[in-house]
Amino acid sequence: MIRHFTLLLLLWTLQSATSLAEPVTSRLSSHFLVRGEEAELEYRLPSGVSPRSSIEAPVVDGLVLQQIGYSALPVRGSFGRRDEYAFRFRLASYTPGDYTIPSTTIDTGNGIINTEPVTLRVAHETELEWKTVTAGVGQFRYSAAFRTLDDAPYVNEVIPVELKLYVPASQNIEDWGVPEFERDGVAAWRFEPRPQVGRVELAGGRYFAVSYPSTLSPLRDGRVTLGPAKLRLITVQTAPNRFSSSYYQPVNLEVDGIALQARPLPKDAPEGFANAVGQFDLSVTAQETEVREGDPVTLSLTVSGSGNLDTLEPPELIDDEGWKSYPPSRIESPERREMSGITVFRQFLRPERLAEEVPPFRFVYFDPEAEEYRQLLSVAIPLQVVPSTSSPTQGSMVPPAQPVPLEEMTDILGIIPNAGGHGSLWGLASRPWWQLVPLALAILLLIRIVQIRLAPKMRTDPDKQARRQALREVSAAGKDPKSFYRRAGAFIEKWLGDSDSPLTREVLVRRDEICFTKDVPSSALPSGERQRILRGLRKLALPVLLAIAALGLVHPVRAAETEEPDSAEEAYHDSRYAEAADLWLQSAPWDRLPAGTLYNIGNAAYRLGAPGQAALYWRRANLKAGSHPESQQNLRFLERKFGSISIRRPDYQYALAKVSKSTWENSLWVGAWLGVLGLLVFPATRPGARLRVAGIAALAGAPLVAAIGWLGLHYYPDDARFADVRSQGVIIVDRADIRTDAARNAPLVIEAPAGSLCRMLQTAGDWTYVAFTNDTRGWVPSDQMEAVVVDERPDPPHRPDAESDTGKSA
Repeated sequence: MIRHFTLLLLLWTLQSATSLAEPVTSRLSSHFLVRGEEAELEYRLPSGVSPRSSIEAPVVDGLVLQQIGYSALPVRGSFGRRDEYAFRFRLASYTPGDYTIPSTTIDTGNGIINTEPVTLRVAHETELEWKTVTAGVGQFRYSAAFRTLDDAPYVNEVIPVELKLYVPASQNIEDWGVPEFERDGVAAWRFEPRPQVGRVELAGGRYFAVSYPSTLSPLRDGRVTLGPAKLRLITVQTAPNRFSSSYYQPVNLEVDGIALQARPLPKDAPEGFANAVGQFDLSVTAQETEVREGDPVTLSLTVSGSGNLDTLEPPELIDDEGWKSYPPSRIESPERREMSGITVFRQFLRPERLAEEVPPFRFVYFDPEAEEYRQLLSVAIPLQVVPSTSSPTQGSMVPPAQPVPLEEMTDILGIIPNAGGHGSLWGLASRPWWQLVPLALAILLLIRIVQIRLAPKMRTDPDKQARRQALREVSAAGKDPKSFYRRAGAFIEKWLGDSDSPLTREVLVRRDEICFTKDVPSSALPSGERQRILRGLRKLALPVLLAIAALGLVHPVRAAETEEPDSAEEAYHDSRYAEAADLWLQSAPWDRLPAGTLYNIGNAAYRLGAPGQAALYWRRANLKAGSHPESQQNLRFLERKFGSISIRRPDYQYALAKVSKSTWENSLWVGAWLGVLGLLVFPATRPGARLRVAGIAALAGAPLVAAIGWLGLHYYPDDARFADVRSQGVIIVDRADIRTDAARNAPLVIEAPAGSLCRMLQTAGDWTYVAFTNDTRGWVPSDQMEAVVVDERPDPPHRPDAESDTGKSA
């Protein structure tokens, strides 16, 4: 009990420490106000922080801040997350100028955490530019403009930007819309209206104040522009000639653009600088601190702070001597319009020799406030590398277990010649025709049960009953030849007199030889001979139409095997890979192409220089066959070589995959059939029958066989658990730019290497919204990925176009 309490206390302490490590998010409903306009300031507490925390109210000359409530108020979290809490303040100012709300402190009861400073600008209403637009039968004035606090940001510096709109409160607005804007030399988030709609007195009238916040980052130095833009509002107008009925009237507003003078970064950038601009911190942790020589070390590289977090290049290893480094991947890139947060990279390192520590990582960034480059160095992580082999010891000792050798492939496996045999439908293994055998046995046992258990209870034909009684008398004659043949002959003459069966003639002749001579048989009747005659007489006297004949079972017609044309293999060996892929693709209908042919097409695509399409066809082969070992091995090689984003599995799942999925399914069915047949044997046989021994063995082995099959299926590596097979997609270009919005100049989230597996969530025009296995989401051009399952024959693999390969924007 004490141990459990201590464990719970430790977990609670760790959770509290983790929560305190997270920053407090500061949110302002609008960073650009006019005199007298109110805004709402929110300090959102990290998950797990007690709502009974207290805050020190910030004080700023020229601003009026009033706390809403006396403590933290609940904030509804996003789907799947628990509610969070936040301190809220209402602020306003009547003095134009730029203001900075300084960082304040929050006492959580377990420690003090600091908030982020917040900047805002208060303008005089005379600085607003007004325009007029027609709505229904009238007109109204409005003001709309892009606002930013910094007119000269550095290249790659992320700054807040806002579209501020003022519309008369007399207008009934049904939908505020989303602006469509132009941009030149900048990357900007999609502008969406905040749900809080303010009100302010302007020019003698009352106006709605709507904020469209976003962030902006210059992509080059010199003059860059944002806008102009068009904003479509949906208003509700009243028709005076229609008994004051209402109707929806769209109104198009024009928003002028703004120009910024982006400053280039200083040219004295130190070694290791890539593109990081902002203020950051670096943390490196290892998931394991003791590994065997040759096993990889998994590191988490966490960059926190404010700046261009979505486009950061990962930190680099200072000294890689003695280490095999794999390309890092971004495992956490939340979709955010806020400038601050965290970005986490996953890095795999494999020691090539004994090492005592993981070398430090370096992260170089430019601080735009200090206008200087800064460098962060992580702390070396102690590491214990256990040798993979041990020195000779005493012979009585058990040698230590050796690590599973890693695949050291330097190239893919070769093609499969004459890969015939049609595949099944998508996601299905070969049809289990073998189950017809246990089904037939089960039917026979059921018929036997009816004969033994139910037939005697039913009213039968007296003639048939008399024949059974006569047969029992023949069987009761024992092994005396004279007695047996006398009774058997009498039975034939009475019940089978018109039969011309060889057996009846044989029995009558034998009876005459034994019973009507003075010679006495010297030996007893052999048991086998006696049983043979009894079975024959029973079949003749009591004919049974087997139900199996009435079932109409037919042998499955096996599809003709596909013999791939020799020209495809010849083209492949002659390095005509595109022609070979096309010939294999045309060798059979698309839905009947076997897994071996799809595997060969993937090999041709790889040789062609299209690794993404190679991974696509290897996944199709694996899906068609249920489990295709060659495709799986080539996929593992490709993912290691290109750093593809894929599902990381434990070693035991790869061991299970060496046996096909259909084998595990069949094991489960075998166990089920053994149990069914074992149960049916007992009512279908009489006590003492030898078949009951087999039934007992079947009942004993059924649970074990079924359990093995179920465990294999349950833990079998299945990509469908990540996403349904029809929503899976594969990146087919060398590196696809995953962006925050469906636009080529939107901020970059991650560069997905060829062969990366993703889940297709939504399609908008020429873009697809996808989610990767590392929880990263974003928009990718639809022509840079392809679905794993398609219903129509796709185009043959081709070498990717160098210009469209990366999807870079100017």
